[in-house]
Amino acid sequence: MSNTEGSKAVKPQSGNKPAKSIAFSTVIMIIGLFFSKGSSFLRNILVAHFFNGTYRDAFIAAFLIPDFFFALLVGGSIQSAITPTLSRAIEQKTLKKTWKGVSVFVTWMSLILLGAIAFGEIFSNSLYKIFYQGDNPEVVRLAGNMARSLYPQIFFMMLAALCIGVLNAYKKFGSTAFGPTIYNVGVLIAIGFLGASNPSSLYMTGVGIMAAAMLFFIYQLYMGRREVVHYKPSLDTKDPEFRKLFKLAVPILISASIVQLNILLLNSFASRFDEGSIYALNNASTLWQLPYGIFAVGIGNVMLPSLATFFSAKKYKESSELLSSSIKNALFLTIPCAGIFLILRFDLVKAVYQWGSSYTDENAHLAAMFLIGYCASIVIQSVIFILNQAFYAIENTKFPLFAGIVSMAVNFTLCYVFVETGMGPMSITIAYSISCAVRLALLAMVYSRNKRLAPKKLRLFLVKSVICLLVMMAGLFLISYLPVAPQRKIFHLAWFCIQSFLGFGLYFATAFLLRMEELQAAYNKYLSRFFHRRKAAPAKRK
Repeated sequence: MSNTEGSKAVKPQSGNKPAKSIAFSTVIMIIGLFFSKGSSFLRNILVAHFFNGTYRDAFIAAFLIPDFFFALLVGGSIQSAITPTLSRAIEQKTLKKTWKGVSVFVTWMSLILLGAIAFGEIFSNSLYKIFYQGDNPEVVRLAGNMARSLYPQIFFMMLAALCIGVLNAYKKFGSTAFGPTIYNVGVLIAIGFLGASNPSSLYMTGVGIMAAAMLFFIYQLYMGRREVVHYKPSLDTKDPEFRKLFKLAVPILISASIVQLNILLLNSFASRFDEGSIYALNNASTLWQLPYGIFAVGIGNVMLPSLATFFSAKKYKESSELLSSSIKNALFLTIPCAGIFLILRFDLVKAVYQWGSSYTDENAHLAAMFLIGYCASIVIQSVIFILNQAFYAIENTKFPLFAGIVSMAVNFTLCYVFVETGMGPMSITIAYSISCAVRLALLAMVYSRNKRLAPKKLRLFLVKSVICLLVMMAGLFLISYLPVAPQRKIFHLAWFCIQSFLGFGLYFATAFLLRMEELQAAYNKYLSRFFHRRKAAPAKRK
């Protein structure tokens, strides 16, 4: 009898195996991204400790153009073109010929990237003169020199991204989740041992960061050694799989470069304001990307190969359901974060960055001001990222590029108008959020034209989410009137954590009262298992 009952219990689980696998992979990815983003916060704290105002701006600026080169030539294509391409090949059992096309693509990208690195090394200072609009030529000189030690890291990051993209296609998310943390730890070590406010130390810090990128690649190569072994260098541009991949990848490459161009654009306008504005903008950018980078990116990266597989198999209902749940799960977690970041912005900046006298209240106020404009981006960019992944999964890479170009034009226009009319630092991040809203509207409108693939049941979810958000923000606003003004760092951290937990508590309590499916789904997938096991143990002993 027990065997019969056991077999009956197993059957339903097998039917839910894909959903459970996606849920587990999402948790692993989110945990890995949490450690990655957490270690990147430590990097900014160390930068504030080891570098003064001019060197801080130079350190942040030094990454902008190398990161742009990476985004232009590598960043988006590996994750968003190679991953779904290999996922479809696994589903259709055409891995051998698909890997040949991937090999040709990677070989050409490697050669082009090496040429870009050489170009950057030669013209580094000239490139920063074009980008920088401020009146401090020392920032240009220092950033240009440090960037020379950072350009080679692009190559190692490209190789690591290749390994990650391949492993994600094989749905081995545990092998990719913690690689970025290893890189960030290496960066922390480089700053801690080599950082100081002088030109040689700034340059050597860049060398140490390049070494961290190399270690990152070695780790990912080891984790993906069984899969990457299929790569065979080739320059055969006539290969049909390469041509198909190339047509998909080029729009993604340009789209990724638009993201980096927007960052360059914002930093360029920020350089018009007081010294330290570039560093403050980077602080705010790092903060808003924490919930976005953990929840939206984690959910979207796990969704991509499964969505590509569903679409390839013409399982349109499953595709729509997966996209719908991915958007709602991402928003359910990022919306309360946006509210907390808005209400507690100054306390948040001080809690994260102010660990000594080198980071003043004035620095915190400037970063908090930038953060106000970014708060909407936490929510908007979360949906944009997941919709972009959905477009890539259905092999439509051109429209996300068009939407990105439109948003960049809107961003530039608004930044120029706002700054020229004297609206202040916060205006450039508000401009960015508005441009993101335009981009989201375009993506949602076009993707939803296909009713079979369009996400479902979002209106009621959004209404309930707004109610939860308003209740949470009202509660936090009332709490802010309490006569609590901690002076010591430990008490300030404790008070900020208390306020944050109360905010999340209000949000989730309201969600419970509104019977939101996302809260119940999270309980069913994770917490209920723990409680069921706790209850089952005494019954077994009895």
